[in-house]
Amino acid sequence: MTEFFVGDTVDAVVRGLLGGIDVDDGPTAEQLAILSVMAKVVWKRPDLDLAVLSPNSLTPLSPEEVAAVVTDPAARKRYIGLLVILEMCRHPVSADQVARVEECAAAMDTTGDSLTVIRTWIDKGAAQASEDMMRYFREWDEIRDEPRFRDRGVAPTDLDPDLVEQLKALGDLPEGTLGRMYFDFDRSHNFPIPGSVPESVFSNGTYVQHDMNHVIADYPPTGEGEIALGAFEFMMNDSEATWIRFLSSLAIHEAGMSRLDGFDPKQSTLSRPGAIEMLGEALERGAECSSDFSMADHMAMADWPIEKVREFYNVVPLSSATRGS
Repeated sequence: MTEFFVGDTVDAVVRGLLGGIDVDDGPTAEQLAILSVMAKVVWKRPDLDLAVLSPNSLTPLSPEEVAAVVTDPAARKRYIGLLVILEMCRHPVSADQVARVEECAAAMDTTGDSLTVIRTWIDKGAAQASEDMMRYFREWDEIRDEPRFRDRGVAPTDLDPDLVEQLKALGDLPEGTLGRMYFDFDRSHNFPIPGSVPESVFSNGTYVQHDMNHVIADYPPTGEGEIALGAFEFMMNDSEATWIRFLSSLAIHEAGMSRLDGFDPKQSTLSRPGAIEMLGEALERGAECSSDFSMADHMAMADWPIEKVREFYNVVPLSSATRGS
């Protein structure tokens, strides 16, 4: 992951983010816990522990003060993105919180679709915000597809028998291979084979790519597992595409902006026991990877033993505590 914030800048960033969530009755326990994880895991600063407010806590910085320290446009954009994460983790969403983020964005001279989504969320509700976010994601549809299943000329709303047969064939691979584990993963969770049913939200190739990433990173398709996978992918490769995927997971599973038919929106997933610890470990594991497998040609590695895939990308095993949560 690109290190936008290093050295003395980290102190200003953490104090600025603290100021960015210091509204209403102050930061929530969940916001503080997540900010503490960022400080300890992303920036290796365990001394910046904000899990519990105390008289000795860091003094928050104003938007103008942190803008004077963070001057690079790309760093400013990522700073506001981190603040949006914390904003999504405030429940219920607060008008004062939204206003503070907009104040910070103005000081940073930063705009973006994620800010528009949050503004819609507070003004018009989660349903409208969900539609806005979906439009934001569509421009990245192609690179979210499994590479060999792009440009097939088959709409997601149509059945794709050829794709179904290719994916069924993965079930004949030896146990312990990536392809067989993907096949078993989908079957164990009763997911339909991509191409076997009409889809109205994502392309079939996106479902393949996403679940391949679940298998390699070893995260379950639970709310906390989806958020962890998004964080893991973002830390492997700090790109606009992985950032959007992380925001998507947070929007669906933390902020309650569901855009999936038949799926009940979730809120406060990160307040579940062990969820923040899983997020912290995901940030650390993603940063340890030698390269980004999230958009790789997984089908080309389908017959590889999973140990070979994880070794190739330096995927650190889950801790026993996370695996048991």
